[in-house]
Amino acid sequence: MDWLGLVKQDLLKARVVKIRQGRNAYDYIVNPLSSGVPAIPSEALWGCGYEVARMLDIKAANKIMAPEAMGFHIGASVSMVTGVPLLMIRKRSYFLPDEVKITKRTAYEESVMYINGVAKGEGVVLVDSIIATGGTLVAIIRALQKIGVKVVDCGVVIERAGLAGAEEVERETGVRVKTLLKVDVVDGKVVLAGET
Repeated sequence: MDWLGLVKQDLLKARVVKIRQGRNAYDYIVNPLSSGVPAIPSEALWGCGYEVARMLDIKAANKIMAPEAMGFHIGASVSMVTGVPLLMIRKRSYFLPDEVKITKRTAYEESVMYINGVAKGEGVVLVDSIIATGGTLVAIIRALQKIGVKVVDCGVVIERAGLAGAEEVERETGVRVKTLLKVDVVDGKVVLAGET
């Protein structure tokens, strides 16, 4: 099965909706891997898990971390193919003693997330389904660095190339984001980067 071809086909058929934030509008890609709608094909999950694991330095990590909500399925698939435990970065507090509250700012929202279950000196691999402006990953990586957790690698399935989020993450945190596919939105449609 050509899982990458399947993901590309899904992306090219994706619906793009405008999300308004004040005076600005953000083109949000609605597709299985980046938003969970329509259903995510299991072949795509297995393929993403395998390919993301291949491009990252998994052996140097104690844990895989993924942000709620659309990083969970990528984190789970990478964990299943590598055997490395998965830790979720949640949107709700559990009021645990060492919980770290972070505020993330993206192109369309500002919200709070919580990190639990990771300690100073540990190494983690951070994964997500999509990167756009980089706001989510910047906030997470800064919080992890502040508590002495080393982000040994970071991987994302889909990069919104025109929004320069991967570059922003590296500039702000020193962590390079590795991506499998690069896309842009042109005239309300998803196009594979470099194929416009």
